[in-house]
Amino acid sequence: MMEISTDGLRRNDRLDFWSQTVLKRMAIDRRDEEAHAFHATLRRVAGNAGEFWDHFSTAIHVERSERRCRADSGAEIYVGLVLDGRSEVSFGDRRVRLVPGDVYVTDFSRPVRAHWLKHRELGVMFTRGAGPQDVGRLAPAGAVRLLSSHLRTLADEATDLSQDERSSAVDIAIQFARLALAGGNPRDGQDNPSTLLAAARQLIARHCTDPELSAAFLATFLGCSRASLYRAFESEPESVAAAIWTARLQHARKLLLTDRAATIGSIAFRSGFLDQANFNRMFRREFALSPGEFRHANGMASERSGRL
Repeated sequence: MMEISTDGLRRNDRLDFWSQTVLKRMAIDRRDEEAHAFHATLRRVAGNAGEFWDHFSTAIHVERSERRCRADSGAEIYVGLVLDGRSEVSFGDRRVRLVPGDVYVTDFSRPVRAHWLKHRELGVMFTRGAGPQDVGRLAPAGAVRLLSSHLRTLADEATDLSQDERSSAVDIAIQFARLALAGGNPRDGQDNPSTLLAAARQLIARHCTDPELSAAFLATFLGCSRASLYRAFESEPESVAAAIWTARLQHARKLLLTDRAATIGSIAFRSGFLDQANFNRMFRREFALSPGEFRHANGMASERSGRL
């Protein structure tokens, strides 16, 4: 993890420093009266597939010209989430005004001009696939919401993760970005089963306590067909439905260990089960004990441990 900041620099040097160290793909378009007060910070986290950026800056005007694009080929794509502030980005004749919550795409093989006001962004930078990528704001569909959530979590937790954990989290963010860029095209989902699998597993972990969670729900949220989703799980030890039930059972197991005042029925309901008898059967099949026996056995073990 690398952190870069204009802190400690003379005011007149800050913008030039930022241009030379961070904005290597862009050039300062113009300097206004506020340029001397420019301030910025950047936290970069590397993964195997690209980088995660947590970026803050005061107002700045930047441009990537067509000449610059021809000179360095522009093989990268940036997918960013506006966290705070407002900005305006122009892709040719198309002007896009960005507000907090917007997710947008920049393809560095194409010219772009931006007027960033004071703002903070989270994003990922990675190598583009074959052919140019559509640019601009992405519609807030399922995969885009999933990417936004993951970027926020990564920004919050990055300092507490190990280097390997951070790298894996960045690669997952890039997988989600690629899924979002696919725009819900089922063919693309078929061509990227690992991306679809990672996205589905995160959704299952987040929504397993919802009794309505199903393969149909996941397919709709991710913008893919159910057939594509099933294919993504073909090489896994369990099916989509089994993965959902396993997540619910693990959630119930955790509650049995941590919320000893809750009834078995309450825990079943809070874990996505509408039928306690079915919950009891599935729990016994998974853990070889009924929920009550499991709680009792672990309670006795805790008491013995406390007496030692």
